[in-house]
Amino acid sequence: MINCNRRDGTARAVNEVAERMASKHKVHLFARRAEEIDLSKIKWHRMPGLSWPALLDFTTYYALAKLAISRRCFDIIHSIGINAAAANVITIQNIQPAKCKAFSQQSEHSRISVARKFSRRLYLKTTAIIERKAYSHRPMHTPPLFLPVSRGVEKDLRSHYDIGPAPVRIIPNAADTNIFKPLDPAERESWRQANGFHPKDIILIFAGGEWGRKGLDIAIRTLGKVPHPNVKLFVAGNDPDLRGFESLASELGVRNRVIFGGFRRDIPAVLGASDIFFFPSRYEAFSLATIEAAACGLPIVATRINGTEDFINPGENGVFIEQNAEHAARALHPLVLNAGLRKAMGRSARRLVETRYTWDRVAAMTESAYLEYLEEFANKCVPLQN
Repeated sequence: MINCNRRDGTARAVNEVAERMASKHKVHLFARRAEEIDLSKIKWHRMPGLSWPALLDFTTYYALAKLAISRRCFDIIHSIGINAAAANVITIQNIQPAKCKAFSQQSEHSRISVARKFSRRLYLKTTAIIERKAYSHRPMHTPPLFLPVSRGVEKDLRSHYDIGPAPVRIIPNAADTNIFKPLDPAERESWRQANGFHPKDIILIFAGGEWGRKGLDIAIRTLGKVPHPNVKLFVAGNDPDLRGFESLASELGVRNRVIFGGFRRDIPAVLGASDIFFFPSRYEAFSLATIEAAACGLPIVATRINGTEDFINPGENGVFIEQNAEHAARALHPLVLNAGLRKAMGRSARRLVETRYTWDRVAAMTESAYLEYLEEFANKCVPLQN
C-alpha cells in the first residue's frame, strides 16, 4: 500500500486488517507513509518516492516496492490492486476500465482544468495497462487469489479479464462499530448546535472526495427539487472543483442549504448527527462511507452500484435511486417527512453492519482465504514474477 492511514478508505482497510493479522502472524508493511497504525508488531519498510502527481506517486512506489520485496521471501504478498508486482493475494477495490468509463460519463459535469483532466486520463490509462498484465491468466504461473470487495467488482474483474483458474473470494469493506455508532440525543444535539443547524433541520450527509464521480452534482440538483427549506446537504470532504460545485448550488438557488464542511476529523460525529446518508455515486467498489454511515444508524439512499447492491435491502435499511435528480427527490420524500421511518431504517442498517460488516469478521475471512490458498497452491515462498 502506498500510504497507510485512517483517512483514505482503501488505506483504512489496510490498517484495520494488518493490525489484526499482526496479533497472530508476522506482518511486513511496504509503504511510503504509515500513519494511525500500531507498528509495535508490524515491520514497516519505508518506501521513498515522489508523491505528486498521481502517476509518479504510483510508478515510483511500484518500482521501489518491486525491488524491495524481491529481496525477501514471504508466504503471502498481499497487495491492494496492482501496487505490488509479486503479489499472490490481491484485494480489488476497483477495475480500471470500469472506473475509466465512470470518469468519461462524468466529464460533461466536471469543471476541472484541462491539465488535471489530462493527468487523470494518463494515470488511468497507465494503471489499466499494468492491471491487465497483472490480472490476466498466464500459463505456467501460479494464479493469484483475488479478493474483490463486492459482487459488482467480481463481475467487473471477470468481464474485463481472463483470470483463468485464479480463485476468487469476496471480502467486503467494513466499519469499526465502536467508533462509528449512533449518537445519544445530547451528543447529537450538541454537534448540530455547534455547527449551525436548527433542531428541525434534516441533514442529508454526502461524504468523500472525487465529487464528480460520486455524484455531488446530482445531490445538489436533487436538493433543488426538495421543497423543504429545512432539508440541508452537508458535504464532508474536499475536491479540486469546490468552486464549480458552489456555483452549481448558487445557480439552483440552494447555496444557503449546502454546507461544504471540508475534510473532517470528526466524521463519526458528523454521520451520527445527520439524518440520511445520500450517495448518488456513479461508480464505487464498495464505499466505506456507506458502511460507516449505516453503522451510525442512518438509512442509505444511494444508486444501485457496486457495494450498495450487496448492502441495501430496499424499504428495510435504505432506498435505491437513479442518477436522476427528480427520481432521487421522490425517493427522499417519505424519509424527509417521516422521522420514524428514518429511525427504523437506520436501526436495520446498524444491525446489518454488526452482523456482517465488522473489521474482526473481515480479518477472519482474510486469514481463512490465506490458509485455503496456501493449502491449494503449495508455493510457500513467493518469488518475484516478471
